[in-house]
Amino acid sequence: MPFTNINVGKSFVAMNGVTSQVGAIPIRWTNGRPEVLLVTTRGTGRWTIPKGWPLADSRGAECAAREAFEEAGVRGRIEPRSVGVFEYWKRTKKGRAYLQVAAFALHVEEAAWDWPEREERKRAWFSPEIACRLAANDELSALIRGAVGATRPVAATLSRAG
Repeated sequence: MPFTNINVGKSFVAMNGVTSQVGAIPIRWTNGRPEVLLVTTRGTGRWTIPKGWPLADSRGAECAAREAFEEAGVRGRIEPRSVGVFEYWKRTKKGRAYLQVAAFALHVEEAAWDWPEREERKRAWFSPEIACRLAANDELSALIRGAVGATRPVAATLSRAG
């Protein structure tokens, strides 16, 4: 996906007044086991998925893939449909904002050694169970479990059936 073709000058707020974001759930398989990549937030250092503002003239999946590269340095195949939405409160200069995040599964194919927000965040791979505990958001944890379950490699699915 060409990241340079995205218009970074536009974002939007949902009609109901709730601010909307998009996020990626980066997944890779190591030795037949899934791993989920989390990043730390800039403000509090909590673990979460890469997420950010959608762009008015781009699909949510494209924006989620862009955020995954900017915040975590990973690229891959993004699912075109969201695995679901989670909500959270974000601290801002004006107080707190209530946000809804549409999350997309990202099948990681490449992890860069350098990326735009490398100096501002940590990234780490975790088992889905640990990622769910670290995320500390029940809705996000459910989406992580769902994304991992829906992206099982064909070989792993077939071997479990036999």
